[in-house]
Amino acid sequence: MGEIVPTENLLMRIQSISGAVLVTMSVAAWVFFSKQAALSVFLGGGIVILSFQILKWQLRRALQKPGGSSSKAGLFFSYYLRYFGSLFLVFLFIYLGWVDPLAFLAGLSTVVMSVVIVGGLEYLVSFTKRGDG
Repeated sequence: MGEIVPTENLLMRIQSISGAVLVTMSVAAWVFFSKQAALSVFLGGGIVILSFQILKWQLRRALQKPGGSSSKAGLFFSYYLRYFGSLFLVFLFIYLGWVDPLAFLAGLSTVVMSVVIVGGLEYLVSFTKRGDG
C-alpha cells in the first residue's frame, strides 16, 4: 500500500480510539463493578473490534482488484459469514452465561462510541478552522 489517504487516517484514528475506549471501559468496569463485568466488556469489545478489522480487510481486498461479478458474490458471502460468525459468538457467550449481558452490550458498542468520538473531534476541528468558534 502506498501513501495514506485521509480516509485511511480516519480509520486509523477510529481503530486507536476503539482500543483506548475498550481498555478504559474494561478498567472502569473492573474498578466500579466486578471482574466478571470487566471480562464481559473486554470480550464484547474484542468481538466488535475484530469484526471491524475483518470488514476493513475484506473491503480493502475487494476494492483493490478489478471488479467482477465473482468478486461481488465473494464479498457478499464473506460479509455475511463474518456477520453470522460474530452473531454466533454473541449468542454463545450469552447463552452459556459466560458474560454479564449489560456489560457485554457495553463492550459491543465500543466501535460505535469510537466513531462518535472521532466524528465529534472532526467536527470541532473543522468548526474551529472555519473561524466560527
